[in-house]
Formats: sequence, structure tokens, C-alpha cells
Amino acid sequence: MNGEDEQASSLEFGMENSLEVLRTLILISQSAFKEALRPSFHAVLLLSGIGLVAVSPVLSAFALGDENRLLLDISLSSMLAVGLFMGAFTASSSLGDEIRRRTIMVLLSKPISRWVVLTGKFLGIAAALTLAQISWMATLLLAVRHRTIHSRFFADEVPVLWMGSAALLLALLYATWRHRQGNSFPATLSPACALLLSLAAWLSLSLSPQGDLISPFPVVGFDNLSAILLVHMAVLILAAVALAASTRLPTPATLAVTVGSLLIGVLLGSWGKGEAWARWIPDLQRLWISDGLIRGGEVSGASLTWALIWSCCTISGLLCLGVALFERRDVG
Repeated sequence: MNGEDEQASSLEFGMENSLEVLRTLILISQSAFKEALRPSFHAVLLLSGIGLVAVSPVLSAFALGDENRLLLDISLSSMLAVGLFMGAFTASSSLGDEIRRRTIMVLLSKPISRWVVLTGKFLGIAAALTLAQISWMATLLLAVRHRTIHSRFFADEVPVLWMGSAALLLALLYATWRHRQGNSFPATLSPACALLLSLAAWLSLSLSPQGDLISPFPVVGFDNLSAILLVHMAVLILAAVALAASTRLPTPATLAVTVGSLLIGVLLGSWGKGEAWARWIPDLQRLWISDGLIRGGEVSGASLTWALIWSCCTISGLLCLGVALFERRDVG
């Protein structure tokens, strides 16, 4: 009977300990999410990404071939590039700067494991990047609905321009109003852009050129949504690289490692297919399906699922590397 009581007590203690770790993880991720939205560079990169995606219909008009496919390629390239810099700078300011200022000791002085701190930081950074990605995705959907700009003018493009411009203007005005009340401008701008631009994209896609209500999903397409999702997973992988590097390196070096990881993952991962050494390098090229879509390919549900599983495993491995580097880092 005593053995059964001890086993029940041990199980209850383990459950309480697991719940405490989960609560701590949620609190750290929430704090990291709020901190990731506050720096001014977040607002600058957010608006830069929106602007680059918004001008893609103009740039793709100079191409020969399927301009609408090229519009998607240019927009995804912009989202990947801006997301890379946003992830690198956010990771450096979220963890790297705290280590260098030794403010991380306030958190580590409590009975909290370092892997909980690192995982919570990544979840908060991933949430902030996802919020920015929603704004860029909504802008891309508006661009897809607008179509490539040619010499002839389509009358149904006017509502798309008005709704997109009005959504961005309202987000800026709301963030300015909240800033005058004492709130952070970047922290208010990001969710406002995500909400209002998504609403504008949904309304514009739900209206046919004749003004009738239609379903937006056939206009968007499963292939386009898959390409956007996989690019976002590539951004999260690079954010995990930046977070692991920020445990040991300053911001310029972290940025260099992140950019280098992108180049290595795209170039060496593709050149070394079939080689034993290439298995140790994450092949980010498998997340870039825009080239295949331009050539007329399609995305299957099975290939998308396996790509997402591979991305999650890669992120987990990079976080484990970051935990190993963080455990040996002297922050005292």
C-alpha cells in the first residue's frame, strides 16, 4: 500500500512539475512576443515587406511569359529576404542583448531550465514573425487579385487599390493614435496591419470583376498558399539559426551566420544531393517551390505534409544546438 501511495505521489508531483514548466514556457513566450514587436526595426521591416510585395505587379509586368507566376516569385523572394533580417535582428535583441547586458540573470536566477528559456524565446519570436507574415501574405493576395499591371487598365483593379491603401492607412493612423496614448507604435502597427490587410484581401477576393460575391479560395489556389506557407517555414528555420547563434555571437556576426546559412542551405544543399556530407546540411531549396510553379507544376498534399514535418524536425535540431550552446555559456 505504501508503494502504491509513493507511486501516486510521484506521478502527481511529475504532473505538477510538467504543468509548472508549461506555464513558465507560456509566460516566457508571451514576454518574448511582446518584446519582439517593440523595436523600431520591426515596424521598418514590416512596412518594407509590405512595400516590396505591393510593387510586385509593377515589376512582373516587364517579364516575358507568365507574369502572374513571376509576381508570386518576386513577392515570395521579398518575404524571404525581409523575414530573414527580421528574424536575425529579433533573435539578437531578444536573447543576445540580454546575455550581453546580463539581464538574463534575472530570469535564470529562478528555478528555470535554460532549454525552457530558449524554447520560450523562439516561440515568441515565431509568433511575431507569423504576425508579420500575415500582413505580407495579405498584401500578396491583394497583388494576385490586382494582377500584373499592363498598358491596358482593368476597371476592377480600382477597388483592390482602394481597399489595400485604406487598410494600410487605417493601420498607420491607429498605431499613431495609440502611440500618442503612450503605447508602442511598432507593437500596435503589426497586429493592426495583419487584421486590416487580411480583411481587405478577403473582401477583394470575394468580389468578382462583375461585382458578384464569390468564394476566395479558387482565386487564391492551394499552390499559392502552399508556397507562402513553405517560405514562412524557411523564415522560421533561419530564425532558429539566428537564435542559436545569438547565444554566442554579437548582432553583426549573428546576421552573417543567418545569411550564410541561407546561402549554404540553398546552394550546397542542392549541389550535394546524393552525397554523404550533404545530409548534414538542411536543404532549404525543398521549401522554395516557386520555380516549379512557374514551370507549371503543382503541389500535392503529401509533399506539403512531408515538407512541414522536415521543417519542424530541422527547427527542433537547431533549437537543440542552441540549448547546447546556451548551457555552456557563462552569463554571470
